[in-house]
Amino acid sequence: MSVQMYNATTGWASTNNDVLRTTDGGYHWQVVTPQMDRGESIGMMDDFVNADQACVAFGQRAETKAVALVFHTTDGGATWRRTEIPLSSSDGQFCWGAVTFTDGQHGWLMAVNSQHDSPAELFATTDGGTTWPQIASTDDANLPCGGKINFRDPSTGWTVGNLGGNGSSPSILFRTQDGGHTWREQALKLPPGYPKSTIGIGDPPVFFSGGEGMLTATYWPEPQSPNETLLYFTQDGGQTWQNRPPLVPWGIVDFLNANEGWYWPWEPPGSPTAPPGAPVKGKLYRTTDGCMTWTGIEPDQTLKTFLDQGLNISQLDFIDSRTGWVLLSFNEKLQLLKTADGGGHWTTAYPN
Repeated sequence: MSVQMYNATTGWASTNNDVLRTTDGGYHWQVVTPQMDRGESIGMMDDFVNADQACVAFGQRAETKAVALVFHTTDGGATWRRTEIPLSSSDGQFCWGAVTFTDGQHGWLMAVNSQHDSPAELFATTDGGTTWPQIASTDDANLPCGGKINFRDPSTGWTVGNLGGNGSSPSILFRTQDGGHTWREQALKLPPGYPKSTIGIGDPPVFFSGGEGMLTATYWPEPQSPNETLLYFTQDGGQTWQNRPPLVPWGIVDFLNANEGWYWPWEPPGSPTAPPGAPVKGKLYRTTDGCMTWTGIEPDQTLKTFLDQGLNISQLDFIDSRTGWVLLSFNEKLQLLKTADGGGHWTTAYPN
């Protein structure tokens, strides 16, 4: 499950199967999933453009063909417009994908026809989702691989994937400057003094305003050393990326802008220091000076209660310096908490 809030009251959430929307700050959620025959659907892709507009897509396959069913809403999920995109997979195979919009008209859909990152094809719309012509494919070599995508504007975007095709090689960052028709690798430099090692990029960059944006990557050092979160920031719309001090250990981050953000050091359940169901230890950290310094925030009693039950923070979502949400999870259990003071105190949002 993931949550994306747009103001103190209104936001979206998604699971593998459903779209939900809240208008009271996350205390109550309404299922607004578009109506369809779910018998042959595979997974769900989503992009929430603003408080009212969203796009979701489902893969659907028959005996010898695969299609992507794309649904677009501009009224908070009250109504959805459906478009069917035929995929070129000859065996009817569709495994996963991604969808993203920059505004009400321009969007892209990545369809991947294997468990890994290839073969894949990229579709684009310039009319709000009415039509989706294919603009690139791994078959014609204009698309290096499939992967998660994000665009800063109708011309400039990024995808993250691996060229090995088997999921075993590290993910690479690729950039387009012609709306997705062609792509080139964009290399990232290690922080000064770091020995050469593997960098894994999980998600494409996000942008705040103007040319400000950020990108996170995971650095895998020598064995027995903790993984680290590498932070890269741009002031020129992603033309160049500059390092900020890395975060050790690896963790979850959420930034409002290039200066202010939050960080939760994270350990996967089942690690030697975090056995399944054991109380989760740690504190939330906050920076207001672009990662130069971080201030620790001890969990209050509400947050500590759920950490003691073995739930760990899986997502941070702040909309301003004071208002934010954390999503905690363990196995099938989920808990959403809300703060009104930047993370010092938390209230139970859902379930409550």
